[in-house]
This record gives sequence, structure tokens and C-alpha cells, in this order.
Amino acid sequence: MASANYTRFKQENSIAVITFDRDDKLNAFNTAMTAEVNDHIDAAVASGARVIVLRANPGVRVWCAGRDLAELRPGADPADDPMLKLFEKITEAPIPVINMVEGAVYGGGLMLVMVADIVVAATTATVAMTANRLGIPLPTETYAYWLRVMGIHKVKELLFTAGNVSAQDAYIAGIFNHVVEPDDLETYTLQVIARRILDCSAEGIANAKHQLNLLARRYLLTDADRIAIEAHRRALLDGADFRTRLAQLLVQVGGKD
Repeated sequence: MASANYTRFKQENSIAVITFDRDDKLNAFNTAMTAEVNDHIDAAVASGARVIVLRANPGVRVWCAGRDLAELRPGADPADDPMLKLFEKITEAPIPVINMVEGAVYGGGLMLVMVADIVVAATTATVAMTANRLGIPLPTETYAYWLRVMGIHKVKELLFTAGNVSAQDAYIAGIFNHVVEPDDLETYTLQVIARRILDCSAEGIANAKHQLNLLARRYLLTDADRIAIEAHRRALLDGADFRTRLAQLLVQVGGKD
């Protein structure tokens, strides 16, 4: 397992808890942090955990800011992004993954929320999809899955405005399963939701998760559609607009290490 520089791992009573611990970078995922979470998920599954909980340190201002901007490179193949592989890992894990969210969620952090099986959030949580501030085209699979979760109007609002959505609005949109007071977040997640899962059949849950995720991926695109979409995405990522926006944002947030 990779050395735990950016995360912590704890397993107790069949519940594995992975804690993001990169507060100084707003829990933005760099390659090393992504690898750690991948390793923790593998360890949880191998050790017989029945539930995985992803969380940040209590009281954080930002739960996850998505990808580390310092690692974004114009012209890089988006299919090689390690965070996309983490999303696949969460989706394919045979046990439920619960996100315990407080604070703000941005960009890839929201994608991390969307691929979770259940999301419990504090009333103070907010979400925003900031990809279009940089002009980053998301994978088709992401758009299709979000339509299953939210519906097209709210997806378009998130993508077109990059604005913040409150915890209550996120609950209404289907992003969050439950919204509770910050002081109740840990207890409700671990002692209520996780415990209910432990009372059910592990085999039944694994089967249901597999089937539901297969159904959520069912959409029809021709080969020509896929080629055209990929060409357009590549042009956007190689274009001057993305390069300029990325450079400006790195200066604003001091993203260069």
C-alpha cells in the first residue's frame, strides 16, 4: 500500500473509513492522493469490509476541490486521468461506498460524490461543477450518469453556471440522500446508514449495485457519435481558451507548488 501522506485509513466492525487529509490544498486530488484512496479501497474489500465511507477532516471548509490544478496539463489524454480510474474503482467495488460530506465540493469532487452509492451531507455543504470555468469537457459517461441522478435541467444549471448549489437544493436534485446538522453527520452516517447496510445481505447488495450501475450506463451512441465527441473534446483541451483559463486560475489560487 502507498504511504499515507494525504489520507488516513481506519477499519472497525466491517466499516472502513477513508479520510482525506490534504486540507492545505483543499483536498484536491493529486496522483499520489488518488493512488492512496485506490489502495485503501482495495484493502477494505480484501479485508472483508461491508461498507466504505469517504470523508474529510471534521469542520473542513472544502470537502474536495477536485483535481489538483498543478497537475493539469493541456494536451494530456483525459482518459489517463487517475481520478477517472478512481471513479471506476468506486463504481465497481462490490460493497457500498458512502460519502460523508461537509463543506464545499467542487469539480472532480462533485464527480466523486456522483459516483458514490449513498451521500450523507451536512446542512453547511455546497456543490459546484466548475469545469466550464476552465473549459474542460467531461467524459460522455459522466453526463449520462448525471442525467440518471439529477435530470437534465439541474445538470445544465450546474454545468452552464458553475454556481454553488446549497445542501437542500442538492438533496432535492437527488445528489444527496440525506442532509443533517453538522454535529449529527458522523453519527447518522456510521451508526444509522452504515448499520442498516450491515443488517442486509452482502451478496444481495453486491448484486443490486452491479445491476443498477449497468442500467445507469445504458445509453445509445453510434461509433460516429463517439468519434465526433472525442475529437471535439480533444480540440477543447488542446485549445488556447483552456490554456489561458488554466494559467489564470493557477495564478489566482497559487496552485503551483
